[in-house]
Amino acid sequence: MAVSFRYRLLDEFLKEWQLRKKQLREKQLREGEITKEEYLEWKLNWPQTADGCGRYEPKKKWRKE
Repeated sequence: MAVSFRYRLLDEFLKEWQLRKKQLREKQLREGEITKEEYLEWKLNWPQTADGCGRYEPKKKWRKE
C-alpha cells in the first residue's frame, strides 16, 4: 500500500523513498542493491540525490560504485 499526494515534489520523494526502502530490505536478503550507509546518504541529501527511480543521473552521487 502506498500513500499518494497531489504535491508533485512530495509525491516524487515518497515514490523514490519507497524504492530505496525496498532495495534496503532486499539487500538484507541478497547482495548487490543498496547498503544502510547508501540509503542514509540518499535520504539526507535528497533531492540532490534523486534519480527519478533510475530515470536520470542524480546531481549528487550517493552510491559507493
